[in-house]
Amino acid sequence: MVHVGDGPRALRASAILELRQLSRSRVLVVFTVLEALTFLVLVSLFGLTGSRAPTALVDDDHSPLAASLVTYLERAHHSFQLRPMTAATARRQLASGQLVAAVTIPAGFGNDVAAGRTVVLPVDVDNVDVDLTDDIQRAVPSALAAFGRANGFPGVRVVAAERDLIAHDTGFIPYLVVSALALDALVVAGVLGALAVAREFEAGMVTQWHLAPVGAGWLLAGKLLASALVSTVAVGVAAGVVFAGYGVTPVHAFSTLASLVLCVGIFTCVGAAAGALLRRSLPVAALFFGLALPLYIDSGALEPERFDGNAIWAVAHASPVYFAVGALEDAVHGLRVTPEPPLADAAILLLWAAVAVVIASAVLSRRVAVR
Repeated sequence: MVHVGDGPRALRASAILELRQLSRSRVLVVFTVLEALTFLVLVSLFGLTGSRAPTALVDDDHSPLAASLVTYLERAHHSFQLRPMTAATARRQLASGQLVAAVTIPAGFGNDVAAGRTVVLPVDVDNVDVDLTDDIQRAVPSALAAFGRANGFPGVRVVAAERDLIAHDTGFIPYLVVSALALDALVVAGVLGALAVAREFEAGMVTQWHLAPVGAGWLLAGKLLASALVSTVAVGVAAGVVFAGYGVTPVHAFSTLASLVLCVGIFTCVGAAAGALLRRSLPVAALFFGLALPLYIDSGALEPERFDGNAIWAVAHASPVYFAVGALEDAVHGLRVTPEPPLADAAILLLWAAVAVVIASAVLSRRVAVR
C-alpha cells in the first residue's frame, strides 16, 4: 500500500543518492564548473577577435588638423588600433602580415584641408580577410565624416541626428557574456541531467525502479533536483564572474536570479529526456557539446536574431536557447532582444520543460513496466 508521504520521501532519497554519486565524481563536478567558465572565455573571444585590428599610422604632416583626424580615427569603434610609425616600418610590417592596414596622412594635409582643397588619404590594406577589409573600409570614411563635421567644413552637407531607442548603451562583450549564461545552462545542466538518467540504464538500475513503492516520476524528480542543484552552483560561479569580473550590473536582480534558475531547471529536464532516449552517457555528452554552438549562434546570442533575416529567425524559435537569451538579456541589461515579451519567453521555456519531463517519464515508466 502506498502512503501519501512515500512520494516525497522517495524523491528525497533519490536526490541524496544522486548527490552522493556526484560527490564520488568530483572530477566531473570540477570540470562542470570549469566548462561554464570556458564558455565565457569562448564567447568573449567572439567579441575580441576581428576588432581593434592593428593599423599603422604614418603622420607626415603633424599639423593640428592632422592631430584632429587622428583623434577621430582612434574613436572608430572597435575597428582598428592605431600604431604610429614611419612609412618604411609600415610597409615592412604590412608585407610581413603584422598589420591589417596603414593610414598615411600626407605632408601638407592641414594646409590643403584648411584651403578647401581635396586631399587623398592613402590607406593600404592587407585584404587577406574580407571581414577585416570591410571593417577598415567602413571605419575610415566614418572617421573622416566625423572629422569634417567637428571642424565645420562646408563640404559636409548631411549630418545624422541620432535618436536612441534605449536610454543606455550596452557593450558587445557584456551582451555576449550574459547570453553565454544561457549556453552554460544548456551544456552544464543538460549534460548532468542526461547523465543522471543515462547512468541508470548503463548500470541496469532502472530495472529495479519497479520495486519502489512509488511511481518512476518521483525517483526521476529526485535525480533531476540533485543535478539541477549542482548545475546551479556551476552556472552561479559563471554568473559571479560575469557580474564581478566583467563589471556587469543586473538591471533587475531578482529577475536575473529567477531567469538563471529557470534556465537550469529547464535544461536539466531537456537533458533527462535526451538521457532517457539515448540511454548512454557518451552519446548524450557528445550531443549537447555538438549542439551547443549552433544553437547558441542561432539564438540571438550575438545580436537580436530578428536582424538576421526571417528564415534564420524562424528557425531560432525551434531552440529553447533563443527564449533563454531573451529572458536573460531583459533581466540583466533591460534589453528586448525578442519580439516576444519576457513573460512569453519564460512561458515557452516552461513548456519545453514540461514536454521534456513527459518524454523522460514516459520512457522510464515504459522501461520499468516491461521489467
